Amino acid sequence: MNFSERIFCGKLSSEHIGKTVQLCGWVDAYRDHGGLLFIHLRDRSGIVQIIFSPETSSENICKMAATLRTEYCIAVTGEVKKRIPGTENPNIETGALEVFVRELSVLSESEALPFPISDKAMVAGAEDASVENVSEDLRLQYRYLDIRRPAMQENLFFRHKIFQCVREFLDKRGFVEVETPMLTASTPEGARDYLVPSRVHPGNFYALPQSPQLFKQLLMIGGLERYFQLARCFRDEDLRPDRQPEFTQLDIEASFIDEEFLYELIEELTVKMFAVAGIELPRPFPRMTYAEAMDSTGSDRPDLRFGLRFVDVTNVFGNTNYSIFKQILQRGGCIRGINVKQQSAKLSKNVLQNEYAKEIAPSFGAKGMTWMRAEGGKLESNIVQFFSAAELNELKKRFEVQDGDVLIMVADPSYAIVTSALGQLRL
Repeated sequence: MNFSERIFCGKLSSEHIGKTVQLCGWVDAYRDHGGLLFIHLRDRSGIVQIIFSPETSSENICKMAATLRTEYCIAVTGEVKKRIPGTENPNIETGALEVFVRELSVLSESEALPFPISDKAMVAGAEDASVENVSEDLRLQYRYLDIRRPAMQENLFFRHKIFQCVREFLDKRGFVEVETPMLTASTPEGARDYLVPSRVHPGNFYALPQSPQLFKQLLMIGGLERYFQLARCFRDEDLRPDRQPEFTQLDIEASFIDEEFLYELIEELTVKMFAVAGIELPRPFPRMTYAEAMDSTGSDRPDLRFGLRFVDVTNVFGNTNYSIFKQILQRGGCIRGINVKQQSAKLSKNVLQNEYAKEIAPSFGAKGMTWMRAEGGKLESNIVQFFSAAELNELKKRFEVQDGDVLIMVADPSYAIVTSALGQLRL
C-alpha cells in the first residue's frame, strides 16, 4: 500500500463516490451480518463505514476481516459508494457514504480494552457510548488509549488551533515569539522551584522557571519592544483546582505602552480565541476598578455570573435605636448587605440564626450577622422590633425587596471585615 495516497476517513465526501481510496485507522465498532461485515473505521479526522462483502472482497480478505476486533489498526483499499436511501447514519459526518473493501492489511492487533474508546453509535437511533463512569486513574494508566477518544483529541485540536490563533494575532500586532531558557538560576517567585542537579558542577542545581519574568525584562532592555511566548512553567506546589506543577501560559511583555493598549490587546485576543471554539463574546468587556469590586462584591476577582451585589445601608441607620448598629456607627463603622432573592423557603429562621449568624458569619471574621425575611409585605426577624417603620421601609426600597427574599447584613467598625465577610457569604 502506498501510504502517500492515503485519505483521512472524515474527509470523504460525495466527490469521492465511484473512486478507489486508501484508508488507515482503528476499528471503532463492527457488526457481523453473516455474509456482510460492517466496520466503523476511525482516524483522527472522523469515522467512515467500510464493508466487507463476498461480492467485492476475496475469500481470504473476508476471512481476515472476520478476525478483526475493536481497536485493531488496519489499512484498507476500496471503492466509495453512496448508501442506500434509509440506511444513512446521521451520527457521523460521512454517514451518507460507505467504502466496499477490496484490500486489507492488519497493521496492529489489540487486546481486550479496559474501557470503551468509541463514542459513536453504528446505527441511527442508538445511544452514543460514554466513558463518564470510567475512573480517571484507569484512564491515566492507559493514557494512549484515552487519547484515541474523539473527545480527547478534540481538546488537543482546540488547543492547537488556539495556539495558532494567538501566534497569528500577536504576529500581526508586531510581537516576536522568543523561547527563553528552561534551565536557569533560582529566582524569587511565588512558589518553590523544581531543582535539577548539575552534572558539570556537583553540588549545584538548576531551577526550572516558574515564569520567564527576568528573561522577558531582559528582552525589553535589549530593545525587542514586543515579545510573547507560549511558555512552559513549573511550580512545586500541591494540586489545587487552579494550581498544578506544570502548565503553559501565554507570556507577553511590551515597551512604550499604556494600560489602554493592554486592555484593547487582551480583549481582542480573548474574543478571537473563544471564536475558535464557536463562542462569541460581546464587546466591549465591562470594566471595574479595584475599589468598585471590593465595594460591591468583597473580592478583587469577583464572580459576576450572578447578582448579590452589596447594598450600602449605613445612612439608613443614622438615627437608629438599635444599640448594636448605633455603637458601630459611633465608631465610624459601616453596614452593608445582600438580598438573596426568593430563598426564604430554604433559609428558615433557625438556619439563619443558629447556623449563619452564630457559626458561618463569625468564621468569616464578622462579629455577627443581621437577617430579615420578607413575608406578606413585611420584614420579619428576631430583632425587627428594634427598627422604626421608616428604617424598614427604606430597607425594602434599597434592597428592592419582594416576598420570599432574605436580607443578610453585616455591620462592623472595620470596612475590610464587612466586605470580606459579606463577600464570602455571597459565594
